[in-house]
Amino acid sequence: MKLTKVLVTVSALVMSTLLLAGCGSSKNSANDNSDTILVWSSSTGPDGQKIKKTIANYNQTKPKYKLKLVTMSGDTFNSKIATGGKSGKGLPDIAMIASEQMKQYVSQGLVQPWDQYLKGTEVKASNYVPAAWKVGTVKGKQYGVPTDIGTWIMYYNKALVDKYAPHALDDNIITYDEIKEAGAKAKADKIYATANDWGMQNYSNIYMQLGGKFVSNGKVNVDNKYSYDALKLMKSLYDDGYMVPKAQDAMKLFSNGKLMFLPEGTWMIGQLNDIKSFKWGATFTPQVDAKHIVNGSGAGQFALMKTKPVQSDAKKKGMVKFFAWLQTNQLEWLKSGVNSPSLKMQDNAEYKKMPQYFLISTKQGQDALRIVTEDGVSYAYSEVDARNWDMITGKANIEKTFKTIQQTVDQKMGQ
Repeated sequence: MKLTKVLVTVSALVMSTLLLAGCGSSKNSANDNSDTILVWSSSTGPDGQKIKKTIANYNQTKPKYKLKLVTMSGDTFNSKIATGGKSGKGLPDIAMIASEQMKQYVSQGLVQPWDQYLKGTEVKASNYVPAAWKVGTVKGKQYGVPTDIGTWIMYYNKALVDKYAPHALDDNIITYDEIKEAGAKAKADKIYATANDWGMQNYSNIYMQLGGKFVSNGKVNVDNKYSYDALKLMKSLYDDGYMVPKAQDAMKLFSNGKLMFLPEGTWMIGQLNDIKSFKWGATFTPQVDAKHIVNGSGAGQFALMKTKPVQSDAKKKGMVKFFAWLQTNQLEWLKSGVNSPSLKMQDNAEYKKMPQYFLISTKQGQDALRIVTEDGVSYAYSEVDARNWDMITGKANIEKTFKTIQQTVDQKMGQ
């Protein structure tokens, strides 16, 4: 799953609207008397279609409890969960949520633990990537079962790299200093060096690479030097003319050979596979220090919603059967670019050929993995998302803006 922007594409918005027209009805909310397990997701782009196809494949096995996937934009998803959570009505059986939302959902009393329904099944910690499984573990209980692992990486145009940064990828790592060097050479040819398609992701990765911690003394803290320096670095790329301006489409520029490096999510691989005019590659997200690789990831979770009426035990066991099946049948889903949290998928020959596989199969990739799970960080992410371009372009003072962001986070956390 793509976390908060989490996978919002306009192409599916019309479909989402139609699906949601009756979202308060039994058709699109959990119904204990039904043999249908309702799943909500904010994956509305090509990745969402891969998930739908995976679920369709499962339903073809003729399980007693079939799954129905309803997709919607991230904002709509969050709004409907918040509204339904007050009464337990109008909610799905399962919500596919981002890793940074897990503790928040638990603290708000929106979800139920899976533990008693997982006992004696293959849905257990030893069958999953440890970091992905731990995301769903809160206060000693298992509130989440991993869906997939999405990572913020970087794509590159091989021909442009050969021309402007011929040795930068010798170690398979691109630093921001190398981006600036390449950008200075490419600027005269009207080639951008990098982009900022999702500001929160770029900020978060730089923040962690600089050594920043999102929580200190039990409190979310982003009003600090790490945040200031992260945005100053992003601003310097923009000021020097190396970064694609907000008004321009970075993906289109990359596809047309006008962008050298494209920081984006693994979930975009399906779209990039359509590029035939040049060869592209994938590597870690840009690094501040090549000797200290930090690569932000998200491990989405299947969350069991606290609905009214409460789902029957038989229905919950039906959900677990799907999770067990998914452990070895996720290939179609993975074609969207995410990695599988299931260790049972590791030996799949086709999966091993996918561009994102290096992130999960190599020690370097696993050691670099960072999954943010702290309660309340999602509030900071949304604020940075809304304000990062103002800071980058100089419309807003960086330090003052982070003080405002911190105040907003504190208010939402009740601190």
